[in-house]
Amino acid sequence: MTPAVPLTWHVAYTKPRQEEIALLNLRNQGFEAYLPKFKAFKKPRAGARAGKPLQVVYEPMFPRYVFFKPTSAKQSMGTLRSTRGVASVVMIGSAFANVTPALLEAIRAAEAERNEMDADQLSPYQPGARVRLRDPSLQGLEGLVQEASGQRVILLLNILGREKTLKVDASQIEGM
Repeated sequence: MTPAVPLTWHVAYTKPRQEEIALLNLRNQGFEAYLPKFKAFKKPRAGARAGKPLQVVYEPMFPRYVFFKPTSAKQSMGTLRSTRGVASVVMIGSAFANVTPALLEAIRAAEAERNEMDADQLSPYQPGARVRLRDPSLQGLEGLVQEASGQRVILLLNILGREKTLKVDASQIEGM
């Protein structure tokens, strides 16, 4: 009798915004699957009641990537090519890329820690706050924070009479 080979985690690259579909279909095929998500706070859409609290949303920590592993040594990996939501599997040469259990545990710990935080702990910029861009080419341009999560901030800017959104790093803006 041969010793059992430990089953390893791999990474699926999903179709755009289809992480949840890929996760569900990988699980339906018998794979153990994991989609790390982080907490973010969004300002309610325009037209919503004034004073409505920030909405809590959970977004993929690694957009377009889902971790998975087979649940038995005999499980076919051939079904992955036709799994709804999956574009491909991350490869190193001709072999599936492996993810160590230690890395996965670190991701789970970071996810749990972040998801316990409130809006003030996640970002110094809250939806609705007025900010100014620091970028030399856009210096002085002002906007409103539409969404903030950690170091990523989405701004609503009025440029030439039209509203536009812009994703920036939190270091590129300053409060007013």
